[in-house]
Amino acid sequence: MKKIFFLLLFFTLISFGQYEKEIDSLNKIISTTKDTQIKVDNYRELVQILYVTDLEEAQKKINILYKQNQNNSCEKCEAMADFLQAKHNNITKNEEDETINLFKKSTERSYRIKDYNFYSIAMMHFINHYINKNKMNEADLELKKYFELTKKINYTDYYNSIYYLYGKLYKKMGYNNLALKNFLLAQKYFVFKEPDDISIKINDLQEIALFYTDLKNYKKADYYLKQADQLIKKNKNIVNYVNSNFRLGEIELKRKNYKKSLSYLTNILNPKDTAVTVSFKYDIALLLGQNYQEINDLKNASLFTEMAIKQFTKKNDTIYLVNSLNNNAKINLKKNNFSAAKKDIDLAKKLLSKQEVTLDFLDVYNTDINYYKKTKNYESAIKAISEKDFYQEKYNQKTNLANLNEQDIIYQTEKKEQQIKLLSTQNELAQKQKYIYIGLLGLFVLIGGSLFYSYRNKIKTAQKLKELNELKSRFFANISHEFRTPLTLIKSPVQSLQSELSDENQKNKLQLIDTNSSRMLELVDQLLELSKIDSGNLKLILKDGNVGSFLNSIIEPFEFEAKEKGIHFISNIQKNTTNHLFDKDVVEKIITNLVSNAFKYSNKNETITFTSSETETNFKFIISNTGSDVKKEDLPKLFERFYQKNETNQGVGIGLALVKELIDLYKGTIETTLENGKLSFIVQLPLSISNENAIVISSKPDEQIVPNSIDNDSELPILLLVDDNTEIRSVLKDIFKNNYKILEAADGEIALKLAQKEIPDCIISDVMMPKMDGFEFTKKIKNNELTSFIPVILLTAKTSDEAHLEGLKSTADAFLTKPFNNDIVKATVVQLIEERKKLHKRYSQELVLRPVDIVINSVDEKFIEKLQTVLEKQLSNSEFSSEDFATEIGMSRMQLHRKLKSLLGVSATEFLRNERLKVSTELLKQGNGTISEIAYSVGFNDVSYFSKCFKEMYHCTPTEYIERN
Repeated sequence: MKKIFFLLLFFTLISFGQYEKEIDSLNKIISTTKDTQIKVDNYRELVQILYVTDLEEAQKKINILYKQNQNNSCEKCEAMADFLQAKHNNITKNEEDETINLFKKSTERSYRIKDYNFYSIAMMHFINHYINKNKMNEADLELKKYFELTKKINYTDYYNSIYYLYGKLYKKMGYNNLALKNFLLAQKYFVFKEPDDISIKINDLQEIALFYTDLKNYKKADYYLKQADQLIKKNKNIVNYVNSNFRLGEIELKRKNYKKSLSYLTNILNPKDTAVTVSFKYDIALLLGQNYQEINDLKNASLFTEMAIKQFTKKNDTIYLVNSLNNNAKINLKKNNFSAAKKDIDLAKKLLSKQEVTLDFLDVYNTDINYYKKTKNYESAIKAISEKDFYQEKYNQKTNLANLNEQDIIYQTEKKEQQIKLLSTQNELAQKQKYIYIGLLGLFVLIGGSLFYSYRNKIKTAQKLKELNELKSRFFANISHEFRTPLTLIKSPVQSLQSELSDENQKNKLQLIDTNSSRMLELVDQLLELSKIDSGNLKLILKDGNVGSFLNSIIEPFEFEAKEKGIHFISNIQKNTTNHLFDKDVVEKIITNLVSNAFKYSNKNETITFTSSETETNFKFIISNTGSDVKKEDLPKLFERFYQKNETNQGVGIGLALVKELIDLYKGTIETTLENGKLSFIVQLPLSISNENAIVISSKPDEQIVPNSIDNDSELPILLLVDDNTEIRSVLKDIFKNNYKILEAADGEIALKLAQKEIPDCIISDVMMPKMDGFEFTKKIKNNELTSFIPVILLTAKTSDEAHLEGLKSTADAFLTKPFNNDIVKATVVQLIEERKKLHKRYSQELVLRPVDIVINSVDEKFIEKLQTVLEKQLSNSEFSSEDFATEIGMSRMQLHRKLKSLLGVSATEFLRNERLKVSTELLKQGNGTISEIAYSVGFNDVSYFSKCFKEMYHCTPTEYIERN
């Protein structure tokens, strides 16, 4: 007895400890998930745990589920709430009809929303309650509906519950063979998909054990009881444990092991234990009463039997009430309380008169016979025996009829089994097909995995090669950097020595060092370019442009070099208005290297020619030079790196090798020809975008050419382009036309007049021009009060340091060599304009106009001083307008507007207003007069307008300004 008690306590503690963790986990899932199905399933699991731990909390959770279906927004929630409420009622109330109704609603709703899984669960409980209520016809009808649905949707997972319920139904109807057969069949279909499946299997095993106990086959009964016990211990569920103990108590009572039966039953009859339902407590009470009566503990027997009689009378449960009355009569007979015994027997017989004959019916007549024997009323005893024989015959007839019915049901059941076997076969076939598909899928995955592994190895190899190429590129980049530093340290002292020495011989030697240092830098850059091509990191950047104009801009510097060296240079470039996509940087490198190579091997009075032509699909250019001493056998080797045709001549370096690599990258061709000492390179490059090495940069549509007059209201900055070469101007215009208003001039004189008239934001000028060169033009711009602030960028074909120095002396803001890099030219213009904007910002923050803070040369400083003089004189004059201001300064209104806009970032009108407001702040701080007086003293004739302007500039009214300061 103690052992069983401690085992129950152990199960209880484990269950409640486990439940606490489970409750926390389930509450967390419910509060975080947005999936309705997950939320409803977790509510079901949570409430079923709360049935054991906290019934009040369980009811609260059920109410929450009901609220989830407001406005029919969650029918699944309502179906689950009805189901859980029915189970809750079963524990706390004795209202069987209400419980059945709730289960019925739950099944109907879940079927309507096609949740067949939950429909099966609810249907099982619904039918089980019909059986418990002895409503066999209703239970049988619902079972058939349930079975037909599972066949219809081929849902075999719930055959276990169907067979279990048929077993219970047939047992109640007295069809014991069929009942046992269905209980055994149920064992074949358990899949444990739902928590209830374990409970059903335990109950099913114990029902089978009960049948074998009735048949006195205790070995088989123990076999099934052992299986049930293993499941209970494995599951550690208090509810299953209580149900199992009740069933074991019933079995041991049948085996006449009364003490063992009592040990199972007494430990589960706990009034506070929610695992034992209201009705279930009185089922236990009846078994306890029968056990105590058999061992002659008549006090306890009476206590529990009377408890059962009271409850079953209230429930109107005839069968259990008859059994309870019959047991109470036996107790009273043992107590010799014959009148009470007779009263119980007569009431039991009266109740049975309306029922079919059962074994319980016959046992009541046995008790009646025993009563007459004990009271020595033998005549009545004979009569009672005769009545019992009559009912025994009726029972035998009923049993025979039941056996016939059972045979018919067995036939029907066999048909059902055949159907189930067919469904099972189909299901197995579907499963086999599923396995075949899974096998095929696995095979495909294996093949795919192999291919992926192979592909991954290729990727890894490619990655390693890429890393190697990147390492090589970094190496060359570092080498370039490391070479540049010492070369710079060589060139700088050499140049210093050249300026200090007077000996021409020594100067020539130093010049030789300087020249070869520059040559070495060039070789390092070419080597770096080749490494990029070798590693595949160099891509073509195709942009829209005019090929002819671009070629002109490249060739122009060589014309200057040819004049200096006395070489005849002839260029013939085909003009074409059509634009094409091409890589300007790559084309420039190819042409520059080839032309430079021609100059390298040409002497004075020899001729170099450059001709170009283009079609829709490609463009071609030829570079030739006379007087070449290259042999025909040398031609195939010219593109080898550092090829040297003989030991006495200088090698070709890597310039031609770089040219060949760039042309191959472009998917173009290069040919070399040699005729009568004239060496020619013939290059063809495609004008198409079908190149995997190319990246196309889309350009905005061309805008209209801007005439040399500017819309006063335009917000774009003005850029003045000065060059006697139309093609160079065209190239520059293409670079800047989308973001600037463009002005053009062919020489310095025209440009100077245009600059004074339009006051541009920036000027780009060539150095070598007719009438007035770039150096003189820059000096005039910088020394003119109208234009002194305008940034000037000089472009030149001269690459010497002397030319660069002269450009800086002319106070040019930047000095770039031709051929120029488009991005560098653009960045230089942007930077110079941005510097002017910084000065604008500084002006806006200054309270007092200080020339030293906002100008960059003495001419502008004088201009600011002139502004100050005029302001001091006219500040209080409210009639003093921007036109008057321009006249006082000595400029046109437009010139003054542009000058102030570029220098300070404000118009003439804004400048006047700002300066007046700045002076007013000082007066307001000093408290010199009222706001009206101060407004009039700084040139405002309207106080409200003064206040409005003041607030716009200082974000507060004059009054607020006085309070703050």
